[in-house]
Amino acid sequence: MTRTKATISDVAKHAKVSVGTVSHVLTGIVPVSSKRQERVLKAIEALHYVPNFHARGLRRAQTNVVGICIPHVSTAYLNTVSEALEDVAAADGYSIMHVFSRHDPAAELRRVRDLLNYRVDGMVLLPSTSPEKTLDLAYQNGLPMVLIDRPTGDRRFDQVILDNRKTTRDAARRLIELGHRRLMFICRSRGRLSTRHRIEGLNAARRQARVAVSIAIVEYNDDEAALAHTLEGALRAADAPTAVIVSNSHQASLMLGTLRRLDIACPQRVSVLGFDDPDWSEIVTPRLSVIRQPALAIADQAWTLLMRRIRHPHAAIRQVALEAQIDFRESIARVGGAANDAKTVGENSLPRTRGVPHRARFD
Repeated sequence: MTRTKATISDVAKHAKVSVGTVSHVLTGIVPVSSKRQERVLKAIEALHYVPNFHARGLRRAQTNVVGICIPHVSTAYLNTVSEALEDVAAADGYSIMHVFSRHDPAAELRRVRDLLNYRVDGMVLLPSTSPEKTLDLAYQNGLPMVLIDRPTGDRRFDQVILDNRKTTRDAARRLIELGHRRLMFICRSRGRLSTRHRIEGLNAARRQARVAVSIAIVEYNDDEAALAHTLEGALRAADAPTAVIVSNSHQASLMLGTLRRLDIACPQRVSVLGFDDPDWSEIVTPRLSVIRQPALAIADQAWTLLMRRIRHPHAAIRQVALEAQIDFRESIARVGGAANDAKTVGENSLPRTRGVPHRARFD
């Protein structure tokens, strides 16, 4: 991953200005003409130059600071990942710098550039839908980095991902065994590779079923009003879904709120299964069935790989695949029957644990 990093002299030569002019553009203390400023900024972008702001105040080989860039912490899953990384970092004597991309590739690039400015020792990134520029920037600067959650296909970085195909296939298979023939899957965007893998898992379960099964995909792109309108039409239709799978805890709350507003009983008329296991999932009525993503294990594995990458920058790239845990509770019912007893439908669920789930795969 080691690359020769551009220096301020390289930028000055590329922009055909003095080193002092480049410094003035970077600090903003001394005014620079717009034409010269534009040349300097273009040179910085072309050379992938990152100014070492941190080194101005502290000359040392390591900062003992690691950056974390995730979309947000508004879901139970991401909040747990963030807190777990804080814990393992503190145990190893590291501090954490958090930045948020808000699912925006441009914001992601800016946030990662900010972290590079402070010379973080490494970074954990939950990539956006189009992280190519960010990954190129990190690679060009030799930044030790681990990607989590969403597979990217980029083999330059260590990754800790979820086996989304198997998880959704197994969940759909269990719903089909309970008599569900019309499934709906709600996602933010089909563009995410993890979402595509989940859809592939659903379709695999449909193909493997010995009965006819339909799967409707609803992509709402953060437009909650449009989602509510779509759900109302679908849930009141003659061929309404009997089970709905949602991609995170926020979507689960929207789904349950819509059912209540439409006076549609859960699980008598429609069963609900959600990714994430928020604190409120077991205190709502009925208790929400969940696909519990191994947030703690993801943090542990990501940190282990990051420390390995920092200490051994030329080590072979690794990819770790973890499995989620499916916990059917009272929000899922057998079609034509009463709500299932949690002890029956959830008998294969596992307790929360900080360790790696029952199977991890190294590629």
